[in-house]
Amino acid sequence: MNTRSAVICTALCLTAFAVVDPAFAATGDQQDTPALTAKDMTEPLRYPFANETPAQREARMAWWSEAKFGLFIHWGLYAASGDSEWHMRNQKKSFADYSRLATTFNPVKFDADQWMAVAQDAGMKYLVITAKHHDGFAMYDSKASDYNIVKATPFKRDPLKELSVAAPKHGVKFGVYYSFLADWGHPGGQAGAPHWDPAHQDGDVDEYINKIAVPQVKELLENYGPIGEFWFDNDGSKGMTTARANRYFDLFKVQPQIVINPRLVQGDFETQEQHISPLRPHGAWEACLTLNGSWGYRGVTAKPTKALIQKMVDVWGKGGNVLMNIGPKPDGELPADSVERLRDIGAWMKVNGESIYGTTQGAFAFVPWGRTTCKGTTVYLHVFNWPTTGLLSIPLATPVKRAYLLASRDQALTTSVKDGRLLIQLPATAPDANDSVIAVELTAVPPRVDSLALNKPVTADSGSNSAALAVDNNPATSWRLAKGATSGSLTVDLQCPQAIAALRVGHPQYAKIAAFALEYRDGEIWKTIFTDVNMAPDEYVKTFPEVTAQHVRLRITEGGGDLKIGSLELFAP
Repeated sequence: MNTRSAVICTALCLTAFAVVDPAFAATGDQQDTPALTAKDMTEPLRYPFANETPAQREARMAWWSEAKFGLFIHWGLYAASGDSEWHMRNQKKSFADYSRLATTFNPVKFDADQWMAVAQDAGMKYLVITAKHHDGFAMYDSKASDYNIVKATPFKRDPLKELSVAAPKHGVKFGVYYSFLADWGHPGGQAGAPHWDPAHQDGDVDEYINKIAVPQVKELLENYGPIGEFWFDNDGSKGMTTARANRYFDLFKVQPQIVINPRLVQGDFETQEQHISPLRPHGAWEACLTLNGSWGYRGVTAKPTKALIQKMVDVWGKGGNVLMNIGPKPDGELPADSVERLRDIGAWMKVNGESIYGTTQGAFAFVPWGRTTCKGTTVYLHVFNWPTTGLLSIPLATPVKRAYLLASRDQALTTSVKDGRLLIQLPATAPDANDSVIAVELTAVPPRVDSLALNKPVTADSGSNSAALAVDNNPATSWRLAKGATSGSLTVDLQCPQAIAALRVGHPQYAKIAAFALEYRDGEIWKTIFTDVNMAPDEYVKTFPEVTAQHVRLRITEGGGDLKIGSLELFAP
């Protein structure tokens, strides 16, 4: 593939991958950059690592692949509003009004070492902090613009410099976030759409990139030591071209070890945020999650520890990294309940970190009791739902050397094999209410167990594209019902009678599936396995009494919005 084709392909793939709820802009979630078109290809993209060999890429990415867990920090002038990082745009604040926050922004309780101690105790291996978010206010001593924390506030300190020094002392790699084509605080910075303060926000994009954005990225790369991960972002503003992207990418020669996210046309890994698809993205990927549902500080309550751990394990079980966000308070303190959750996560990681660091995706696409991760010939079973029978059943026939709970390594668990499935005898009580982990050491690397419907023949009674996109194991594709349709069905031919006992469906939040049924064909008659209402977005899972069938149909009887199914999976008992 030549450079031009590779750039077009990458850009289109990134856009297809993103499933963005229209409400995200209002709540402050980042969005993927709009796809480039052929007319944007004014010159070949000079991605800094385009020519590295697979071995060189593996070496550069090694620390990131091992780390698995990082801290995202959304902190800026917006913290003083108590209304999160999109406050300026959501409230249509003029620059003159919004920038007044800087006169009283004085986070005297900020302590870089204390922040990094919290991250270290949580088991985090890297951090990414907002050097400049969409509001255009730099959280470091920028020479390119006086609109920064050192020159515009009473604080007069450089938090990024202090964090870049503190992070390695705590075994944490330092990383930065930068909004590359969205800047509501500088003329020409796009300011999303529409401009709500045109007297300040109008201007020339290239002049902005040349005089503000590129110099600031250069400052970050040259003045803050080794950077582990560079996280580019945008608010949905359009206009990026390869020529403009190259102005940024040409700066990265000074950081040959760096890892870059994909939102500036091309990157080293895919991203998902808040909403995790049932299917893992292809290749390296990172999930951005929040401790309390907000990126920047809003004073909202942190999520329960159990929900956080299980969501993270879901990501790790799909081979991803977790970048967990915290929004510091305007005085520089970390919210106490968020710190408490990180402390809980750290306690869990101290016992179970072996099942996370350096692992790959689990051996099984689905198990009804939890998730799995793998490391060589060892499978780690993350049991969310402790079996009341005391017996855990796993779709695995590979011979077992030893099985044990990570919470009690010296006590081997009794195992047996029946009907091609591994059975493990468990204690009556789960050792961890959040996630109990069992290590199973095998004689060989276990085979991957995927959906019975994977790439099987599939038909639909309506649709604007191929039904096969629902069973292709690709989170970037979807079967879309005909425009305006409120009902439709998808039928999978398993090609021979198969025992099934679980359904998993992936679909976006904005596709409202209000009523549906799963059916199987018995001779010429369709029989109902179950009916349900209000399909959960992102990932819907339903287990049911075992049924043997060759033809299985998901029938949507009532729906609305842009109806589509990203993935339909069927699993054996």
